[in-house]
Amino acid sequence: MTVWKNVPILMYHAVEETAHPRPYKHLHVTRTEFEWQMRSLKKRGYNPVTFDTLLAAYAGIVALPAKPIVLTFDDGYEDLLKNAVPVLTEVGFPYTVFLVSNLIGKTNEWVASEGLTPFPLLSWPQIREIQATGLASFQPHTQSHPHLADIPLAGATTQMAVSRDVLQQQLGVAMDVFCYPFGSVNPAVAESAREIGYRCAVTTQFGRARQTDDPMLLPRVSIYHIPPFSLDYGPAGLNYWWRIETRKDTRK
Repeated sequence: MTVWKNVPILMYHAVEETAHPRPYKHLHVTRTEFEWQMRSLKKRGYNPVTFDTLLAAYAGIVALPAKPIVLTFDDGYEDLLKNAVPVLTEVGFPYTVFLVSNLIGKTNEWVASEGLTPFPLLSWPQIREIQATGLASFQPHTQSHPHLADIPLAGATTQMAVSRDVLQQQLGVAMDVFCYPFGSVNPAVAESAREIGYRCAVTTQFGRARQTDDPMLLPRVSIYHIPPFSLDYGPAGLNYWWRIETRKDTRK
């Protein structure tokens, strides 16, 4: 019997040339940080896997490799093309980008209500350019990035279903992985996602994917900008490995 290995699913957002002020901390890492992180994962023997592989492991069809990990990017920021794709191609890591279907080529306008300046999002030509590398999987992140648990279920269902249909039509591939914006989900939303046809979905709750987890409520490990030396977080490199390898999962 194959021993299950709990899988860190990393959650990234934008990959920027330079660091932004503290209010933007959870929305980005710098290109320098990201390059170090990806090369360090490879050096330490991590094996990024796709959601297809993860789901096949849940079903007992395949065994997970040593040190499995999943890479995800929320929202589909334009800077991924310049600052993330080259290093991901260099190390040969597969990854998933979650797209907001109504805002392709626009901005993450939902942050304006928090007093933040929106970032540009990928356009369709840029998405297709990344798709052509063969390493990226694009998956739905709703039509407009609402808090799904805070709107009527019918509206949440439409957000999840229509975004999938639009992306499938535009990119010509079937899509069955979903990302809840803001991690906003309740049992009814998760069940609706399952009924729509999603095979799994990711949240923002911290944890590493366990064999007993509901595939519609997979936890992730948030990765965000930390200065090289921080009084709040300690050395950035040590904090990165603590999040991935040793931070305690307190879920029941």
